[in-house]
Amino acid sequence: MTTPLLSTKLNPPPGRPELVTRPRLVARLDEGLAVGLTLISAPAGFGKTTLIGDWGSGIAQPRNSQSSVSTPQLTWLSLDEGDNDPARFFAYLLAALRRINGEIGQAAQAMLQAQPPPPAEVLLTSLINDLVAMPDPFVLVLDDYHVIHTLAIHQQLSFLLDHRPAALRLIIATREDPPLPLARLRARGQIVEIRQADLCFSPEEATEFLRRATQVSLAPADVAALHERTEGWIAGLQLAALSIQGQADTHRIIASFTGSHRFVLDYLLEEVFQRQTPEVRDFLLHTAILERLCAGLCEAILSRGAEEQMDRGELTSASSPLRTSAQAVLEHLDRANLFIIPLDPERHWYRYHHLFAELLRHRGQVELGERVGLLHRRASAWYAAQDLLPEAVQHSLAGRDWEQAASLIQASSDMMLKRGELVTLLNWWQALPEDLVRARPRLCATYSWALILTGQHDAAESFLGRAEAAVQDDPALLGDILAAQALIARGRGDNRHAIELSERILSLVPPDAFPVRSLAALNVGIARFNSGDLAQAERALTEAEHAARQIGSHYPRLVALTILGVIQASWGRLRQAAEMLQQTIRSTGDSPAVALAHLEMGALLYEWNELAAAAEHLERGLELSQRGGNAEIEIGGYRTLARLKQAQGDASAALKLLEQADQFARDHHLPANMVARNAACHVQIALAQGDLGTALRWAVQVTEDADPNPFYPHLNLAAARLLLAQGQRAAATRKLAELYEIATRAGWSSGVLAVRVWQAVAAETSEAGLGFLADALQRGRPERFIRIFM
Repeated sequence: MTTPLLSTKLNPPPGRPELVTRPRLVARLDEGLAVGLTLISAPAGFGKTTLIGDWGSGIAQPRNSQSSVSTPQLTWLSLDEGDNDPARFFAYLLAALRRINGEIGQAAQAMLQAQPPPPAEVLLTSLINDLVAMPDPFVLVLDDYHVIHTLAIHQQLSFLLDHRPAALRLIIATREDPPLPLARLRARGQIVEIRQADLCFSPEEATEFLRRATQVSLAPADVAALHERTEGWIAGLQLAALSIQGQADTHRIIASFTGSHRFVLDYLLEEVFQRQTPEVRDFLLHTAILERLCAGLCEAILSRGAEEQMDRGELTSASSPLRTSAQAVLEHLDRANLFIIPLDPERHWYRYHHLFAELLRHRGQVELGERVGLLHRRASAWYAAQDLLPEAVQHSLAGRDWEQAASLIQASSDMMLKRGELVTLLNWWQALPEDLVRARPRLCATYSWALILTGQHDAAESFLGRAEAAVQDDPALLGDILAAQALIARGRGDNRHAIELSERILSLVPPDAFPVRSLAALNVGIARFNSGDLAQAERALTEAEHAARQIGSHYPRLVALTILGVIQASWGRLRQAAEMLQQTIRSTGDSPAVALAHLEMGALLYEWNELAAAAEHLERGLELSQRGGNAEIEIGGYRTLARLKQAQGDASAALKLLEQADQFARDHHLPANMVARNAACHVQIALAQGDLGTALRWAVQVTEDADPNPFYPHLNLAAARLLLAQGQRAAATRKLAELYEIATRAGWSSGVLAVRVWQAVAAETSEAGLGFLADALQRGRPERFIRIFM
């Protein structure tokens, strides 16, 4: 099941008869087509949306015969508070772009169904690649962007701007400047800005607007007074026009306008609201709770309410909202310009002007009191009947109907997790009373997934423990709970517990339960690999890749394929590993999902002594891992790049990279084995630089068997190398013989080769050393091992 999207959010506003043409601003929007981004930033009521709509309706016609401006298609997305969920924002972004071309974003849409979904930049990279292929220019309008306050969404949009395809022109309308790289774009001449001072009506535009809006010929002095006191603010002029209509002494009314915009607005709203019929006033107050209005929704919240009020004697039949149909009232409000905006050409859906709605809601709280909650509950029931669950949840929460909200959240949680709408889910759950959540095991489990995927492991464990105790007789739900617990265990470095939990899941769920099986098998595979059990890791990762492929789960499949390639390299099969890693990289292109594949390919090329090519892959992998936010992957890249810089003779760069790896380990509280690998790399680099004292200090932190080489990460070669550096040849020889047995039993062929090389160095006689070296050369030659000897 997928979340239904409101098509009205994708419709530009229809034109209005009182519209004043603004050629100077139209020309500025035309300029924006040449640079790619236009920012329209001004407070409420300055005509941002109207300006873009007027311009958009005319871009198909050339401005003049000499105009070189192309005539792109236009697509529209009106944003609201519900779009602060990154996955929901991306879903609507895709829907808007598909109005240009239905084939855009098909791969990204499929990725959204993965559980967990891939990082945002994986989706954006796929989308950008589709947009690059667009032959003709087009304009994407993001209206009301000020409602977005989620950092991840601002980062997504920044990424889109940084990698903007040539065909894309973007227009952002907002009440406040968004946290985007505006300064950089200004410096590069890549942005056109239209601000409050630009949008204010000139005296001539104010005169024309008031003439059309009031159908009254106002004295020039009165127009000038209104223009001065509203400072060209279009909403203020519109409210003034409503107050003037039908009044004999317009001069007196205009002369009474004083104060700031807010005070003027309050005054005019009183004038406008009080002059409406009781029926219209009731309609406005009752429907102001709605973000969007249609006749069916309005009647659903008004009809029963009117009946109950009449029963209590609070409302007469003459003033009942039922006396006139909701559609007729909506049409009346539209014709009267009562701050209602149609959202589709057919005028089925509307919304109130945001500021008008805010003031109506404030008045409604005073006049309706507790009945506001009842209206929200009716709106929730209507949305649920239309299968618009996110809207239904929002209204049930606003109405404090906790039981209904919990049921709706539970009904939609699987779909929301699959789409990656974690922010929305967390907001919903955190709005519910905690006792209510803990009483529902399934709700506890799905809440826990959202907590885990946002890094809140301790909080997740509490809910998972409560859920597990209550669902021993439900294998499917128990499997989901255990998968979440395994993910927490692996994140903390407890591989044994992660394996136990994941293998228990695989024994519980049926073979065709691909979503939970792919996650469980991936957990087993990574934990087995982290423990050095390559054969078992390969089996688990193969199953994980197969299960992920069955459900189109992109990110887990790429992780499984990459680690399968690393296993081949650990077994000494460098050529086969290279083929697998290159295939993984080619399958997704410029995506954070292949960061690990780039880093492992860099390590392999380093071994082949192709240092320039290795550096390219390592730097690319680090860049992608930074976008994806995986600290463990990024630290591995720093270690390999440090070894490469040392090989190139750049000792200071090597040390700087190791410092970055250490800082990341501290910042992200990584498990002990990762800290030990960092320390082992410090030992190796210090010895290569002839700094025995530093090597000894770092050796104390190698608390587990660890090596910086990703192809034999569990061999503590640092200990043997330190013994050699201190002249303790016999002790080093014994340590290396022990490591040779460990690597041989485990099947770490690359590690066996490394040990053989150091046995040649540590040998007491030249004859023994040559024997070890001959064995190493025989092992390493078929797969082109080079650096291990150098």
